[in-house]
Order: sequence, then C-alpha cells, then structure tokens
Amino acid sequence: MGKITRFFKFVHDFSKGGSVPRIANYEITSRCNLKCEHCYWMKNNDSNKELSDEQWTEVFTEHQSQGVAFAFLSGGEPTLRLKVIESADRVFNGLSIASNGVIKVPERIRRRLFISIDGPREVHDRIRGAKVFDRVVENITGDKRVLISPTLSKSNFRYIDELVGLARKTGVAGITFSLYTSHDKDNDPLLLSGTELDWTLAKLSAAWKSNRKLVFMTPYIINLLKEKQHHHKCLFKGRNIVSYSSEMQRKTPCVLGTGVNCATCGCIVPMVSYALTRGNLRSWLLLNRMFPKDYFHIGQREEN
Repeated sequence: MGKITRFFKFVHDFSKGGSVPRIANYEITSRCNLKCEHCYWMKNNDSNKELSDEQWTEVFTEHQSQGVAFAFLSGGEPTLRLKVIESADRVFNGLSIASNGVIKVPERIRRRLFISIDGPREVHDRIRGAKVFDRVVENITGDKRVLISPTLSKSNFRYIDELVGLARKTGVAGITFSLYTSHDKDNDPLLLSGTELDWTLAKLSAAWKSNRKLVFMTPYIINLLKEKQHHHKCLFKGRNIVSYSSEMQRKTPCVLGTGVNCATCGCIVPMVSYALTRGNLRSWLLLNRMFPKDYFHIGQREEN
C-alpha cells in the first residue's frame, strides 16, 4: 500500500464514529520494575488492581470488533504481562508497545517498540533508580523494531548527541524525543524552560538535520515543543483517542492522568496527531516511518 493510500485510509478510519475510540492506550498492568524520577504513572497510580489475562483478551476483542484501529500498550511496565501483549498481538491490526526495555519483548511480536533510554549509563541509571542500562542496551541491540524514546528534562537534556550516538551504535531503527510534562503549576525542578528549553530545541533541530534517517522528528514538531499549540486542540480530549487504566477506567484528560499541566505538554503522541490535523506532510511521512505497513497485521496464534 502506497504512502498516499495509507494516508487516506488513516483519515477515513480515524473519522469514523463508534462507541469506542479509534485509537486506544491500555495500561495493562499496575506494576512496574523501576521507579523513574519523571514518571507520570507513579504520580497517578493509586491502585494495584488490574484485569486478568482473560479479561484483557475480552476487552481487546470487543474493542477491536467495535472499531479500535490501533492500540498502544503501556503501564506500569507492560512486559510484566507478556501474555497480555501476546493477546493484543493476536487481536489488533495496529499495535505498539512502550517499555523500559529491562525485559525483552519476544522476537515473535513484530510490532513497533518504544524503549526508554534517558542518557549515558550513569545518567540513565540515576533517573531510572536502578542499574539497568547495560541490560537494556543488550536487549535492544540490532532490533529494528525499536525506537529509543527518551524523555528530556533538566536531568538529561544535555545528552541529546550521546543518545543519537547510542541509537546509531545499537543499530535500532532510530530515536524520537519527548519533553518532560509537569503535574505541577509552578517550580517543577524537572521542567525545561527559558534558555534551557531554547538550547534543547536548537540541539534537537541540529540533530535532526544531521541525522534525518535516524532522528524521528520534524521541524514542525520541534516547534510544537516550544509553542505548545497542540494542547489547545488535543485529540485526547475528543472521542477518537482514549487512554484506559489497568482497571479499564478512562484516564482524563489523557494517558498522563489527573492533574497534568497541559500547558507544559511535551508528549510526542498528541504532537504528531495535531500536526496531522494541520495537514503537515512531513509529519505524515514521519508517522509512516514510525509505523510501517509491515507492522500492521493480526498476529499468529501459537501452535502449541
């Protein structure tokens, strides 16, 4: 299917109505194996409840039949529920997984993986609260399913070049960046602003210009990191993109949960979505690269 054909099919599918969203994020577990300093989930998670494997399968099957065209799996840490990941792989045509990379996603799951690495070894391990850098790098090396997905804050914004170099060294598909989004109204010690934000965006622009095949960004999206127009018309506030907790409760206003300061939003998902609604061609080509057609399929059930 050509890029233009895929674009029109995406628009057609996304514009359909229905009782469930066209794109859904499922937090498939209320557990995590790390304790990251910038984690939005830790700020909102007040329950250890989660659906069983069988219940998740029922949810996925029902939602797919009603019109969910694409599913994101997150947590907590979704690889703690590998059976649920396999179930989603069997059910959904479009699927992606966001993970900290400590547990390797089995090779048979042929989907896009967003793996969080936040800097060189010492920086990453300090942010993540555990010595896991070497294990994560081992797990992703040579894996073309992987896009490294750092979250830049005051703790690691100076390491953009090193992170791009790591993406090249490990032989993954590439790297994309988000900025830390705050749940505080004032004086968040992790939030980039002022000259530090300007420096970060200039460095991202330079990294993209020098590594266009490796850095999954666009000038338009980098500008959104500064201007934040996307938060005024965030698609998570509509009916077509929805996030669900591990208990299958809708999270509002988005996956970042209650109390998020939307004016500080640096999440790549609403930025790309907003750019597409503005008809930005480079952003569509970026999305096409993030989710190539080979990663859209119904997974094969295990024989044994």
